[in-house]
Amino acid sequence: MAIAGFPAKYGLLLGLYVVWLCYASTAGEATCKLKATFNLSGYKKVEKKKVIIGGMFSVHNRLTSTGNSTSSVPVSSGCEGFNFRTFRWTQTMLFAISEINNSSKLLPNTDLGYVIYDSCFTISKAVEGTLTYLTGQDYAVPNYRCGNGAPLAALVGAGGCDLSIATARILGLYYFPQAGYSSSCSVLESRFQYPTFLRTIPSDEHQSVAMAQLVLRFGWTWVGTIAADDDYGKYGIKRFKEIVEEAGVCISFAETLPKLTSPETIQRIVRSVTESTAKIVVVFSSDVDLSPLVEELLRNNVTNRTWIASESWVTSSLIARRPNIMSVLGGTLGFAIQRAEIPGLQDHLLGIDPYQDALTEEFWETAFNCTLSYTRALRNARAAREAGNATASKVSTRAALEGLCNGKENLQKLNSTYSDVSQLRLTYNVYKAVYAVAYALQEVALFSLLKTCSLTIHWSTKKKLCLLPEEKQLIFY
Repeated sequence: MAIAGFPAKYGLLLGLYVVWLCYASTAGEATCKLKATFNLSGYKKVEKKKVIIGGMFSVHNRLTSTGNSTSSVPVSSGCEGFNFRTFRWTQTMLFAISEINNSSKLLPNTDLGYVIYDSCFTISKAVEGTLTYLTGQDYAVPNYRCGNGAPLAALVGAGGCDLSIATARILGLYYFPQAGYSSSCSVLESRFQYPTFLRTIPSDEHQSVAMAQLVLRFGWTWVGTIAADDDYGKYGIKRFKEIVEEAGVCISFAETLPKLTSPETIQRIVRSVTESTAKIVVVFSSDVDLSPLVEELLRNNVTNRTWIASESWVTSSLIARRPNIMSVLGGTLGFAIQRAEIPGLQDHLLGIDPYQDALTEEFWETAFNCTLSYTRALRNARAAREAGNATASKVSTRAALEGLCNGKENLQKLNSTYSDVSQLRLTYNVYKAVYAVAYALQEVALFSLLKTCSLTIHWSTKKKLCLLPEEKQLIFY
């Protein structure tokens, strides 16, 4: 039926247009809107804070395996493989922020807050954490910050080179400062690609040259190389090979460590090492990526090799604490980051509250091989009973009580990497990175008062980039 004064055919066309518009809107949402929310763990304290500092650490070594079902809403993967060393770095950042907040000289009128996420040693989690930090939401909302709390100052992180490169590409778009503590690869020196990335660790350019000079100094002319399958390994070993090959050194084999565990690949690398007549093996890799290879070397009792190590694993307890490791890696040479002491850190590490949050609770349960929840302990004991064909319920209850911890266990009695403060290297880099941000904020407050900025670029309603006229330094606020 036609509307009065409106022809029927035009009414039909209007109806079709409305239907098409609704369909287009629905289709647009279906194709453009992210259906999954992020699944991040960490620490957050932002209420009633004046400035927020972000942090990112690989507290876990990998993502948990999940099904690839397309019939349900996607869920961001969880993490597994707790890493005591990187958890110590996380606690070091919390300790440094606490020190600064209690200082009467450094930022005396500024109470710093923090948002710290676990990157799980994967790029996807690092990106999730970066977007969540910038937008204030558990899903990506590019170019928009939904949170209305204290302003963001900088991000400390995100760990290894691949993770920092991924986050730096995002943060650089907004001229948002990033302070790296362990990303040493030389590609991050590019101010064009990574305009806001700074770090408290030297570039691998120096390390690659030093490793090459070490090989040349001892007159070794026949060597093998192994590199991690990431920017850290690829760029580091590439520079090393350029120098030694130009000097006449021959490369017997060049292997790449897989990022995802592959027994076949690891066994092939071991065969390359054992079958080669080269007795010198140069390895540019993180301790996490190298661990599967070390296990296979121990299993095959591969000895009579001299290993040249990069800084990421030469002092790692993840490698050094393995049984009989000296039979394989004894005599390893490498260049380590400078060691330092942090007064008061050990007391902080030993005084954490296991009930503070889920991440600290997981650390406690992993460290003492127990559970802080009676319900979960009972469930674990029941599962163990069923697996062992036990039948008595009292056995299950007794097993649950034996596997229960009360949160008063003594961390000092544990011989773990977490509480060992005798070799603070990357830990000190984290400490320096937090203080670098704090001192930059203090300088910014001073320069804001003196109004000495020659150029100010607004990138949001609360952040600016200040270029000092003489020193040509970048100060973010």
